[in-house]
Amino acid sequence: MMRQNPRLFRLSASVAISALLCNAILPVAAQAQPAPPPPAASPAQPGQAQGDPPARVGRIASETGAVSFRTTADTQWSAATLNYPVSTGNAFWTEPTAQAELEISASRVALAGQTEFDVTTLDDSGLQGVARQGEAWFHLVDLAPNEVWSVQTPRGMVRLTQAGRYDIAAGTTEQPTLITVLEGAAELDGPGLSLKIAANQTATVTGSDPFQGSVGPAVRDAFVEAKLKAEHPPSHPGASIPAQYSFITGVEDLSDYGEWSQASDYGEVWYPPVPASWVPYRDGEWAYVAPWGWTWVDSAPWGYAPFHYGRWAHIDDRWGWVPGDPSAASRPVYAPALVSFIGLSAGVAVGAAVAGSMGWVPLGPNEPYHPWYHASPNYLRQINTGHVRDPAAIDSPVSINGFVNRAAATSVPASVMTESRPIRTAARPVPARAFAAMHPLIGDPPLRPTVATFGVTPAVARQLSLVPTGRGIMPRRAAPGPVVEVPEPGGGAPARPALIGPRAEQPGPGRPVSLPVPGARPEGIPEPREIGRPGEPPVSSPPPVVHPEGMFRPPVSEEEHRPPVINRPIEEPPAPPRAPEFRLEPPRPAAPEPPREAPRVEPVRPPTPHVETSRPAPPRGGPEQKRPGER
Repeated sequence: MMRQNPRLFRLSASVAISALLCNAILPVAAQAQPAPPPPAASPAQPGQAQGDPPARVGRIASETGAVSFRTTADTQWSAATLNYPVSTGNAFWTEPTAQAELEISASRVALAGQTEFDVTTLDDSGLQGVARQGEAWFHLVDLAPNEVWSVQTPRGMVRLTQAGRYDIAAGTTEQPTLITVLEGAAELDGPGLSLKIAANQTATVTGSDPFQGSVGPAVRDAFVEAKLKAEHPPSHPGASIPAQYSFITGVEDLSDYGEWSQASDYGEVWYPPVPASWVPYRDGEWAYVAPWGWTWVDSAPWGYAPFHYGRWAHIDDRWGWVPGDPSAASRPVYAPALVSFIGLSAGVAVGAAVAGSMGWVPLGPNEPYHPWYHASPNYLRQINTGHVRDPAAIDSPVSINGFVNRAAATSVPASVMTESRPIRTAARPVPARAFAAMHPLIGDPPLRPTVATFGVTPAVARQLSLVPTGRGIMPRRAAPGPVVEVPEPGGGAPARPALIGPRAEQPGPGRPVSLPVPGARPEGIPEPREIGRPGEPPVSSPPPVVHPEGMFRPPVSEEEHRPPVINRPIEEPPAPPRAPEFRLEPPRPAAPEPPREAPRVEPVRPPTPHVETSRPAPPRGGPEQKRPGER
C-alpha cells in the first residue's frame, strides 16, 4: 500500500528519524544534569543552558562552493566557514555545486553536492547523525574501543562499528538507499529488515512497506573514487605527527608545516614556521560562537589545533606548541581560545570598554585555563588535565605577574575585537609596568559582542538583545569550487539516488520521474537571488529547516529564507555607499498591468522628425544604470 502512497513513506521515514532523535536526546538529557555551580558562576552564554559545553568538537576542514550550517537554536541557515566548530546540534547543507569535509578527531565526513547532514550527538561514545538526503563519505580512524558511529537514513539506521571507509546515499521514494563498505563493517536495521555489510560490499534497500534489502559487490561512483584518490596525495617533506597526538582535531595540518622535536621539560613540542617577531594569538581575529562565546580564529593554514588545545612556550628563543601529556586523558577537551583575558586596572569588574581596549595573554605549560563561559568544577578539571601537573592548582587562578608568557600579552581597541577585524593590524604589546597593574578576568565574558561580530547568528542576537548598529555587514562567503558529478551507472549496478533539493516534491508511483540535471536546481524551486557586491561570488539561499515531522518539507515562508547571517564588517574607506538590501521574495502571480498613459513629450529644439514614446528616455549620464549586485 505504501508503494502507492509516497506520503506513507515519508511518514515512516519521519518515525524512524524521530526514534533516533529520542534515543539521542534522552541519554544526553540524563547525563547533562548541571553540576553544583562553582563559587562564582558566570552567566550562561547564548545557546547554552547552565550545563557544560561540548567537550568533543570537530571542525569544518574544507569546503568548495556554497556551504551552509545552522544550530538547534537557529531557524535560519548561515554561511559556513573554514575551521568553524562542529558539535552536537549542528546541521550542514551543500548546494548542488558544493562539497564540504568535517574533521572529528582523526576521522573525516565528506558531504557531496546537495546533501543535508545533521549531527545530533557528538561525544566520546561516537557520532549520531541523520542523513536526510544526498551522499556522505565516512573515513573513520583511531576509534576508541567502545566508539560507534550511527547514521539514520530514511530506510533504517546504519551502524559503523569499525574503523574504515564507508559511503551512505540516503535515497528517495524512487531511488534506493545505498550503504557501501570498502573497509570495516556496518549493520543496517530498519522496519522488518536487518543486514550485515562486510568489506567490499554494498547494501541496497528499496521500497516503503516493507523495505527490501540485498547485499552485493561494492559499487563505487565518481564521488567515492574522488575521495579515495584525495586520501593518497603525493608525498611531501612534512614532519610526521607523533602517534600519541593523532586524535587531536586539526593536528594533521601540522605535518605540512614546521617540525616536531623533543624538549626536556615538555616532551614532544611542535615549532611553527614563523618569524622571530611572531606572537601567539596575534595573527587572526575574534569570533563569537555559541555556546562558548569568544573564540579565536587564526589566519595560519595550520592554526586550528595549536589554538584550541595545548599550551604555548618560548623555548630557546622560538615559540613551540606543547600538546600536553596524552596519557593523562582519553581525549582532549576543546577550548575556544587558551588565553587569559586581562583587565586594565585592579578592581574593574569587566575591565573591557572602560578604557576602550581589551587585552589577553597566551597560557603557558602548567597554567590552568579558566573559561569565560559557564563551567562546572568537573569540566574545569577535564579541560586542564594533562596540562597542569598539580590538580590543586587548577582551582587557583594565576596571578597577573605569574604568567610565563606575560611578555607576549596583546592589547587592541575594543572595537577591533567586537567587529572581528584582523588583530595584527591593531595589536599593541603591553609594557611590563602596565601589565603589572592589570588583573585576570575570571568567570565573565570580557566584552559584549555586536551584530558586526563574526559568528553572531540571529539566535545569539535575540538572546543578547543586540541592536543593529547601522554599519554595513556582510556574510562570509564560500569560495566557488568544482563539483564532483555522479554519472549514472550502467549495467546491473544499483542506481545512485537522484539528489533532489529539500523543497522538491518527491516522485511517487503514478508520477513521472523527472531527474534533475547534475548541478541544476530542481523544478519548482526559483533561482536564488544573488547577495553581495559586484565582483564577489554570490551566496545561494540555503534550504529550509527540515523538521522532525517529515523528511521533506514543502516551501517555507520568506522569513525563514533570509540570506546567510554569519557576519563580519566591511573593511572599506570611510562613509562607503550602502549596498541595496536584497530580500528573497517568493514568486507572485502576475497581476494585470493598468493601462499606461502616453508619456508626455516635451518639445525640443531643434525639432526631430520622430520622438520615441514606447519608453521614457534614459537619465543623463549614459544608459540605464543597475544597482550593485543586480544582473
